[in-house]
Amino acid sequence: MEYVYHGSKIHNLKTLKPHESTHGNYLYATPNKIVAILMSKCCGSDITYTLSGDGNGHYDLVERIPNALDKMYANDASIYTLPSESFKDIHTGFNEVVSKESVDVAYEEYIPNLYEKLNELEEYGYINIYYYPDRPNYIPEDDSDLVDKLKNYVYNEHKTYDAFHYAKWIFAHPNLESKIREIAEYQGVYVPPYDEIKQRMIEAQEHDPSHELFVDSSILMYDLLQSKRR
Repeated sequence: MEYVYHGSKIHNLKTLKPHESTHGNYLYATPNKIVAILMSKCCGSDITYTLSGDGNGHYDLVERIPNALDKMYANDASIYTLPSESFKDIHTGFNEVVSKESVDVAYEEYIPNLYEKLNELEEYGYINIYYYPDRPNYIPEDDSDLVDKLKNYVYNEHKTYDAFHYAKWIFAHPNLESKIREIAEYQGVYVPPYDEIKQRMIEAQEHDPSHELFVDSSILMYDLLQSKRR
């Protein structure tokens, strides 16, 4: 491959530099431009969406809580084309390559509206977008795949999370509360009751609106759960 791609919310960069991350001090990129676009979101995590590919350049983007994609892709972005010489595949996960060196930008493509770009990609058949509660048949209706992912991080990858991390998972997926608490207890982490979590999340969002906590979406998830239990 001659070039790789890096998506960013920051524009007009001439050189991209490595930064400390989960795997080390690396600059991340991807050989697939579609992936770079999908990763240029302004917020969101495994809690709010699932991205998977078929190995042939086609991707499923799955919304895991209501209205998450509207918030995640409510930004403009720059897609940087980079020479690939210094990048290596160290098997970090999803179609990524990394460089330990700074890399000069070969070309910058500006995307003024990322959400509109997603719809364009779907129209041309590059991605399928599933809006909550729709999902492909390989994602279970009970969201147990999210629990499995969290268990893998904690039990196999030995990641340590604080109470706030588990609180965010419970707030967004109250149907998984008991299973998430089991994982937190395994790490010896106390997580407050749901009502306290909700109040803290609301206060945190009001204190820093720029840090999206998906409060409205999470409260709607709780209301939907209660309606199912009636």
